[in-house]
Parts: sequence; C-alpha cells; structure tokens
Amino acid sequence: MGATSFTDNYNHLLSDIMYIDSNIPGPGIQIDDFESQFSVGCSCYQICNDDCSCIRYTRNYIDNRLIFDNKSSIIECNPSCKCMENCGNRLVQNGPLDCLTVKVATNTLMGFGLFTTKLIQKGQFICEYAGEVIGIDEAKRRFEENKIQGHMNYVLVVSEFIGEKRIMTCIDPSKFGNIGRYSNHSCQPNAMLVPVRVDIIVPRLCLFAIKDIAFMEEITFNYAGDVCTSNQNFSETPCLCGSLACIGYLPHCPV
Repeated sequence: MGATSFTDNYNHLLSDIMYIDSNIPGPGIQIDDFESQFSVGCSCYQICNDDCSCIRYTRNYIDNRLIFDNKSSIIECNPSCKCMENCGNRLVQNGPLDCLTVKVATNTLMGFGLFTTKLIQKGQFICEYAGEVIGIDEAKRRFEENKIQGHMNYVLVVSEFIGEKRIMTCIDPSKFGNIGRYSNHSCQPNAMLVPVRVDIIVPRLCLFAIKDIAFMEEITFNYAGDVCTSNQNFSETPCLCGSLACIGYLPHCPV
C-alpha cells in the first residue's frame, strides 16, 4: 500500500472553535519545546534500514501501517534526516486520511461523532487528536472548571513511560482543535492513540485503527488508553458508548 498524503482541509461545524491542523502551546508549556526542532537526523541513504537511528532497530510501520507490538512511543524521520520523503518512517507527517466526516454520533446523546466514508484497514493512521497543549496545573484547573460549570471535558491526558520516567501530555481541543476532537470514547474502540514525535519534543497524539473500520462506521478510542485501568480512575460521568463491555462510566486519568 502506498503512502496517503492529504492536506488537512477539514473545518469545524461550530464557529466558536478555531481549526488547527497541529498542536499549539498553551498555559504551562515551554514555548521552546515547540520552536526547537530536532537538529540531528538519520544518515540513511534514500530509504531507512533497520539500523536507522530514528527507527531505533525496530520498525514503526510496514506498508504504512502501524506495528502494534512496538514501542510505546514513535519517532518519525524529520527534516534533518537524509532519507527521502517517501521513506517508510514518514507517515503521520503526511496528514490525515481524506475520508473523515463529522455527523451526529451513533448515540445521539453524545453529540457529534467522527465517521469514515471509506474502509480503513487495521494499522492505518487516521488523524491526530490535536489541540492546545497545556501544563498539568492548567489541566487540573480546567477539569475542575468544566465540572463546576457542567461543561463537557475535552482535556485528554496521555502518559508515556520512558524507562522509569513518566511523561504526561495534556491536550485540550475545546477551543482550538482538529477533526480528531470529534472521536468519541468507547469501551470497545476501533482505534487507539499513539504518541508520535516528528520534529519537536512535544508528541503528536495520533489515532490508528486497531481493526478494520467499515464504511460510515464511527471512529472511537478508549479515553484512558492502556494507562488508567483501576476502579478509582473512573469519573462520575456516565459512559454512553453502548458496547457490551461498557464499564458504565467514562475513564479518567488523574493529573
């Protein structure tokens, strides 16, 4: 399968949300993390091989599909790399699929949902969950503010473990976001979020299909990922996914 490159020409149905195709820095984030690009890249000739310094001896993709039994986070080749633009380690940076559409969710109580107008095969990159990247303290403040005001909480917290170090990325697409913000939670999802770094230290949170997704099927992922699974990490918000394995309440990653 060849690479799919698509300029992000999507937009929002609501006028009070600004469309962005990649993350922007918000309160609590170092601007340098967004402005300082990787200055070192691989020295592969044309196409990256298994000893590429970006791949780190374990390929991230085969035929432009994610290898699931892989590292917890991914580094793609960047502008400093000597490989070609069609290198197999360049996928997320080519943009989202061109078959995504937003319409009323399968469960209408959930508002809008993200759907596909074409078959998406297992392992394919779908789109980013882009928004305003904020610090931990700001994420806590927005959690509490949303709870008090009865607003839907869009803040997503993703944890990565690199050795014994835990890295937490908080993204809020409520006012600034891309089409990924319409992907709802499911206790039996058909997609998952994977942190991918392309040219800066801040990861892109990327949706990949974990099974084939049929025409006009809603694209969903588990808001907790594989990090928060204990009972105390369930929120007070009822889950409306309707799956047979529904746990009853939306998961919540404490920050």
